Amino acid sequence: MNPKRFIIILTLLFSLSQSYVSAKDTTSYQPFDRGLGRNKAFVFVPKGTVMAGLSVAYQNHDLDNYKFLIIDGMTLSGSSFGIAPHVSYFVRNNLSVGARFDYNTYNYGIGGASIDLSDDLGFEINDSNMINRSYSVSLTMRNYFPISDSRRFGFFTEVRLTGGYGQGKNYKVVDGSKYGTYQEMSELELGLIPGIVFFVTNETAFEVSVGVLGFDYKKVRQYTNQVYEGTYEKSGANFKINILNINFGITFYIPTGVGRGK
Repeated sequence: MNPKRFIIILTLLFSLSQSYVSAKDTTSYQPFDRGLGRNKAFVFVPKGTVMAGLSVAYQNHDLDNYKFLIIDGMTLSGSSFGIAPHVSYFVRNNLSVGARFDYNTYNYGIGGASIDLSDDLGFEINDSNMINRSYSVSLTMRNYFPISDSRRFGFFTEVRLTGGYGQGKNYKVVDGSKYGTYQEMSELELGLIPGIVFFVTNETAFEVSVGVLGFDYKKVRQYTNQVYEGTYEKSGANFKINILNINFGITFYIPTGVGRGK
């Protein structure tokens, strides 16, 4: 092949390749977008709103010769009560900070129960009483995420720092003398509570939340028969859904001068 013709062909190929690269570079690149951030500016709950709520729980138990799994012939009577008021203020759109107070108590009397762990292992409980009271105060921060552009349905995540104190005692009376254990409990916990909220009206909402993540520290001091003393400490992290910590509640969203619409 003629060298001059070969050089001309190489020059044409190089020019064509550069033109293709230039055309490709001018094509606008569209990054993949999952759409998670498109509602960042959507106002679900406006700044200046005051959120307040109160949950109350009461249970009464009266069992006679009750059988369940390894428990046989249980006789029990008693009740439990809990109340938890909370209030928050929205410092920004969809973001609130607040406080929560929890009080829980129960009082049970066990007339008798047989616990069978196996054919050869079991024990009985007779004439025992259990009393417990606990108090806790929490600082909360909650962030709301609307579902699409809905103004009724939304998700929220709440970070809760809780400090608590409680007292309890287990005792039985034998021949007029009381025998048992008294204990004091203190606890510190940092928890994450996600949930779903549904606005029934413009200022009233129904919500469901469940505990998922938690770091906690607990210390228990016991006194048995006013003679023996013992302590117990526990700390750890929980990274699973706690189905025993599902809460239902009704909250009220009160617009103030800042959050009130025109």
